[in-house]
Amino acid sequence: MAYRILIENPPPIKQSAHSQKQKPMAVPVEEGAEIAACYINAGVRFAGFHHSDLDWYEARQMRGEPPPERYDTLAYADHVKANLDAFSGVLIPHRVIVYQPPEVHATAFRNLASRGIKDIVFVGKPFSRPPPGVVYRNTVERMLSYVVNQLPSLELNLGVVVIHERKGETERLARKFEAAGRRKLRLIGQFLDSAGPALSFMDALASEFGQRGFSLDRLEWNVGLAMFTLKNRTFHAKLLRKDQLACEKRFHGLPSVEARVDESIRMNLEFAEQIQERGHELGVSIGFSIQPIIERNRDGTIHAGLYGAVELVKQLNRLYQ
Repeated sequence: MAYRILIENPPPIKQSAHSQKQKPMAVPVEEGAEIAACYINAGVRFAGFHHSDLDWYEARQMRGEPPPERYDTLAYADHVKANLDAFSGVLIPHRVIVYQPPEVHATAFRNLASRGIKDIVFVGKPFSRPPPGVVYRNTVERMLSYVVNQLPSLELNLGVVVIHERKGETERLARKFEAAGRRKLRLIGQFLDSAGPALSFMDALASEFGQRGFSLDRLEWNVGLAMFTLKNRTFHAKLLRKDQLACEKRFHGLPSVEARVDESIRMNLEFAEQIQERGHELGVSIGFSIQPIIERNRDGTIHAGLYGAVELVKQLNRLYQ
């Protein structure tokens, strides 16, 4: 099994305030590349970065108010490539594709490929029904099929987001795999708060693919491992669409950010070992998506969660060297 680590590096928000009393100020796109450079300068081994996209409607529902605007993921990936000369790893921007038809996205993908970025992850609809006044004009399956059949010369490496605890996810993934022409498909997974559901998902996926005659070795599943640094972890739970984390007891009462970072590392190493073992048994290529969740403090300094993410990568390097 090929072993790999990807690091989540979302584009920075365009405006931020160092405190609740201050007015938001412009944030240069360079702040995101500075975060990426932290991992490179730490000397850890990893395959590359993936740049998550923000679905505005989903974020508004979670926050209860309009979310801050982020830089475009495709433009940000291009910025990282142009400004981190020493980095030779892969860059994988995500793209929310459901609000525009495939033809509209095609130009952006051609431009991306022309600049040497050949990887993309498609993000689908966050709700079964669109919000009032909104129309879904695309699906992940349709976008995958369009790129495979209409844009083959771009030679893009395609990926999708996987939510392993979502009902019907194995059937949904099988349809996406079919739409992608049964070619290699990268899966970017949500972060884990328990290994059990992820293991059950892998077993169900093996059964689903077996029934359809599909080969699991065409999948590359990058399982999310996150830093649970906040004292109140409701924010983390909301990201998983839950009221409470399954791992809440492990963090309850831990007095400091440092203690929660240490526990996050211990827990994620346990998850990694279990997932890798099951992946080996089933023939699924397993990697990890390291997600610090919070990268900067309010004053702009680097958050402890990022240093924890670096340490987790180091320990994974030692474990799977």
